[in-house]
Order: sequence, then C-alpha cells, then structure tokens
Amino acid sequence: MNHHIAVANNPLVIFFVVILTTGISVQADTFQFETVEFRQDSSLETITHQPRAGSHVKVYMPNLPYIAAAHAVNGALVRPAENEKGWEYDMATSHRVISPTLYEFTLREGVRFHDGTPFTADSVVMNIEYFKRDPYTFTKIHLVLERAEKIDDYTVRFHLNEAYGLLLYDALWLLFYSPAYLEKFGWNGKPFCPNIAEAGPYGLGPYMLVDGYIEGDRRTPTAELVRNPYYWDKRSPKVERITIVMDTSPEEAKALALNTEGNIDIAPIAFADEMETVFSPYAKLMRKKANNNYLARFNLFTGNPIFKEPEVRKAINRAIDQHALTALSMNGEGVPTLISLSEGFYGVKESMALLPASPVESIYDEAVRTDIIATLDSYKTKYGYDEDARIPLTIMAQESLLYILKDIKFFLERVNIDVHLHIVKDESEMFKNNLSAIRHENEIDFDIVVWPNFDWIKNPWGTFFIYHSETGWSTFEPGTDDMLDYHVNRFFATPSYAEDYVDTLAGLTQHLHSQNYVLFLPSPFATFAVNKEVVYQPRSSAFYPLWEIEVSDLHWSVRDGEYPTEKLVPIAIEAPDERK
Repeated sequence: MNHHIAVANNPLVIFFVVILTTGISVQADTFQFETVEFRQDSSLETITHQPRAGSHVKVYMPNLPYIAAAHAVNGALVRPAENEKGWEYDMATSHRVISPTLYEFTLREGVRFHDGTPFTADSVVMNIEYFKRDPYTFTKIHLVLERAEKIDDYTVRFHLNEAYGLLLYDALWLLFYSPAYLEKFGWNGKPFCPNIAEAGPYGLGPYMLVDGYIEGDRRTPTAELVRNPYYWDKRSPKVERITIVMDTSPEEAKALALNTEGNIDIAPIAFADEMETVFSPYAKLMRKKANNNYLARFNLFTGNPIFKEPEVRKAINRAIDQHALTALSMNGEGVPTLISLSEGFYGVKESMALLPASPVESIYDEAVRTDIIATLDSYKTKYGYDEDARIPLTIMAQESLLYILKDIKFFLERVNIDVHLHIVKDESEMFKNNLSAIRHENEIDFDIVVWPNFDWIKNPWGTFFIYHSETGWSTFEPGTDDMLDYHVNRFFATPSYAEDYVDTLAGLTQHLHSQNYVLFLPSPFATFAVNKEVVYQPRSSAFYPLWEIEVSDLHWSVRDGEYPTEKLVPIAIEAPDERK
C-alpha cells in the first residue's frame, strides 16, 4: 500500500515529513504543500531464509570493524545476542557453574574449522594455552584464568584462581583459531581483540576471510568474506559473499549507499542524514534503540596539565548541555546519561536510582555560566595563564563524530575554552595515539580523545575498561586513584545476577561521576542506511550479525536488468525497533 504525504516546498520544513510519518500531528497551514508518495517495504516478500546463490552484500564499518565482524569469521563459546543476557551459545551448547572458580562447557559436536580441521575440546585447550602466553589485557581474564581442562572430546572446564563475574562476557572474545593460525600468529598480545591478522581458512564462523585483514591497529581498506561450506548451521549464512568497507569517508559512504547500487548496501549514518536517506532512490532508513555510548576521556598523561584538576573537568562537564545535544545534534534519538553509560546495560538504571540526584543545569542560565567561568579562572594562575586568556583544549576524533563535536565546541567556547578539533583519517591512527599517551609517546597532541564505544557485551564493562589501572587503556597512572581500583576490582568479581551487583555498580558509578574522567555525553540510537532490497535488522551494539542478512529477488547482486522505477519511491519510515 502506498501513502501520500504532504511535503512543504520550503526545504526548512522537510522536518514535518518525520513528524507526519511518525504519527505526531503538527499545524502546518501556513506552508505550500505538494504530494509525495511513500510505499511499504516489500523486501520481505521474496526472501527464502536459505542461502541464496550469487548474492553479495557490501557493508561499511567505520568503527570497531575488528569487533563488528569478529563472530562472522571466528567462533567462541558464546556470541553476542539481542536477549536479556546479551549472549547466546555458539561453539558451546550449555554450561554449568560448578563453583565460583570452576566453569564447565559442553561443546557443539560436528564442527570444523574453515580448513576442515575438527573442533574439539583439544582445540579449546590449545587456544587457551596460546592466549595465556600473549593475552589481551583490558579485562582481568589473563590474570584469573589459570587453564582449560579437557574432560572428554566435547567437554572442557575453565579453572579460575578467584571469583570472576565477567567470565561469560570475556568468553565472547576468547575466539578460537585453527592450529595453523596459532602456530603462525598465536595470540599477539595486542590491546585489541580479536585480531584477524591474515586472510585464510583459520576460523569457525559462518564466513571465511579470503582477502584482507582486520585488526585494531591495522587493517586493509576492504576485506572479503565468503560463505563457510563447513558451517554447522546449513541454513546460515544467507548471503554468499560479504565485502567489508572500512576506510571510505562517511560522506563518500553515504553517497554510495544513497545514490548508487552495488557499492555499499549497509552503512551507519549521522542523524543529520536521516531525511536524505528517506528520500534516497536506493536506500531505506533503519533505526535502532541502542546501548551505544561515546567515550570522550581526558588525556591525563601528555595533555594540558590543567585538566588533571577534577574541578576543572567538572566545570567542563557542567558546560555541556546533554539535553540540547540530544534534541538538536541527535534529532531526539538519544538519551542523556550520568557518565556516558547507557541505561540499557545490566543494572545501570537501578544503580543510578541509588545515587544522589544531580541538579539539571543549563549553560544558557547566566548564573550557571558565570559560576563555571569563575571555577576555571580560579585555576588559570596556577597553570600560567593570564586572567583574560582562554584555556586551549584539543579534541582528537574521527570525522564521523564531527556532528556532535561542533556542538560541544560551541558549549565550551561559551565558558572561555578555546577548542581545536583534530580529525584523524581513521580509527587506527586515533587508537595508536590514545594508547601511546600513557607512555608519553603519542605523535598527536590532544587533551580529549573521543570514539564511538558502542555496546559489545551488554555489560557496562565495555565502558568501564578504561578505568582499569593495570591495562594499557588506563585513563590514569597506576596508584593515583586507589578508590577507583577498589571499585573496579569489586565489579570484576561480581556477576550480574548477584544480589549485591546493583550496589557494586552504584558505588563505581558514583566515584566515576565525582572524578569526571570523561565528558558526560548522551547515549545515541543507531541509524543506518540499508539498501531497499536488503533485509537486515541492526543490533543495539557494535556487533554485525552478517549471517542474518538476506536479499530479495530485486537486489542488484541477483536480479536481471535495471531496478524497477516504481521501487525508487521512498519507503515509509518505521519507528526504532518497529520491525521484528
């Protein structure tokens, strides 16, 4: 069924289309309108829920591609899922907690690596042995996991040296590699995981990487994935070939997704690009309520030393109006947060309710603005600034975040902070400088680094890992915040189902809020441009379930001839999470 909706000639009131298509009434008698036709999404009508020969989908992954694509190539005991736990079984089919320090897993039978090598308990034991030699260290798993023990061919036990509530979330990223890969690369001990260092038949996932590589600090511009003929679920994946595009600019990716076929089928887009997506001839707008966050942490190692003062960091956070950022920068598709932590994570909403209420302030309140400026001025002399000088602050980030950075810049400049935006060419460059600052070796001078820290484990540890002083991701020098170390270690030991979990989380959250180590920013929804003939439901996380993607008979990779003219009509907008 097609819908006819009135659209104003004046481009400034195109905003009314969103209001009208989401069921909100608005008075618009003063505008001249033409008729625009919308159609229903018909892509579901010809999908088969089975693998489709010749199908090919291209996905743009500008942020965290090594996480986003990991479970498409590799396998682990569990994988991320859209459920209450945040995970589902993958290479395991069940588990039991024998004691707080002993977990047993039953493995899926009949599974083979991409090269045909059988996957058994021996594979798990071998992978854990290699992991222990050169582990990732942004959690505590490398310290508490003693060993994996083979009970029989399809049963393994994990032995821990202390209670550890994050084991199943770490298990999401303890990916299993073939013996050939381990002998060649092992676990390389980088601060990123997982690491797909080379194309080849090395994994267990539904797709095999046949060209390119994807690591946190190095990657090829694109990577090519093909369907795994040995995959245990013969109904999956549905698409024969996937191209992952990583180094194209957001603007170019948007143009390719909206205005062409055969170049990019799925792309995250900025909120400001939603309306252009709606009227695209080839793309439809998909939105998802998400647990996404932005991590904007202060550089307390080589940054401007004035930001080592907690009161200065607090003043900066007071100057940033989260409600305005949500309403304007995010088109209302976001949620203000207490410490850049989504309420969609386990226990966050409940723990926040235990904290003292924070006053809602606005930079537009002259008394608030004057008080913030007075606080900042009180530290200027100590750090060698003249009374009328503006405090310099450099923010390092990717181009995709410019939409919100410009508004943050506006707020901070109203309290006499001189903001410089240093935009890096790609994620690898940003992380390289971020991680080297702790060693005073960063090549780019910055005071705040911002990256999209999209949910990848459903547990707030995905946001808290930068506060673990024993890792290379630490925000501060070890030994400078013993109270935070106490709260972090307590959180490590507490599973999300424990009675004291909410209290534990509340204590950690309260301390982080008092120290203002990061900018407090809203949690944004996920917004995507998706080819009209692709069936794909975005996740609430950084994780892409590539094996769930399907294409219709009219997708460019499988149809004959041109795309039908009648299909160029815009598709009616769905509310976030409307499609099941």
